[in-house]
Amino acid sequence: MPANLVNTVVLREADSSITLVDTGLRWATGRILAGLAAVGARPSDVHRIIVTHAHVDHVGSLGRVLRETGAAVLSHEREAVYLRDGRTPRTHQPSTAARVFARLAPRKLPKVLVAEEFRDGDVLKGGLRVVHTPGHTPGHVSLLHQPSGVLITGDAVTNFRGMSWPVAWGCTDPALNRRSADVLGDLEYDVAAFTHGPEIRHRAREAVRAFLRGRER
Repeated sequence: MPANLVNTVVLREADSSITLVDTGLRWATGRILAGLAAVGARPSDVHRIIVTHAHVDHVGSLGRVLRETGAAVLSHEREAVYLRDGRTPRTHQPSTAARVFARLAPRKLPKVLVAEEFRDGDVLKGGLRVVHTPGHTPGHVSLLHQPSGVLITGDAVTNFRGMSWPVAWGCTDPALNRRSADVLGDLEYDVAAFTHGPEIRHRAREAVRAFLRGRER
């Protein structure tokens, strides 16, 4: 989306295959295909779609993208059930306004076949390391693309108008989200890529660590 409000990450692997991380909102298919074309890739080059978590702004167009690419879907074992059932995880609702929003927010997702489930610490094809960062959802993951030194935070941390936490009413357990995100400060990477907000290319690890040190308890 404009202004980096929602991003899909495209990774070109050493064998020239493409890995997508998340597929955005339901109308994102055309933009994703255009983005692939811009880097000289065809839909058939997409072999894997990795889901950071089962929210509509991350998998809303997953069904359509799958039809275009024929790719395999991979997710954390705790998140796979939501993708198969076509539903989102329950969220924290600390206030009346949050409960109203939760009722209005779309809960249904496209039901998809999850070809592979992974766990914390697994290294997927292409050198993509799984970092389980639960709290935003039970099976939320961040991902470290070790060959390129790119950290993909998912929604553990966002960067729209500066780094921040995802809103509490969008999380299953906001406190757990903040605790589990600590691990991002211990990893080695050169670029931090966010699903919401622009990437950080200069001293990314230092910027993420500074944010984590200043978090509210």
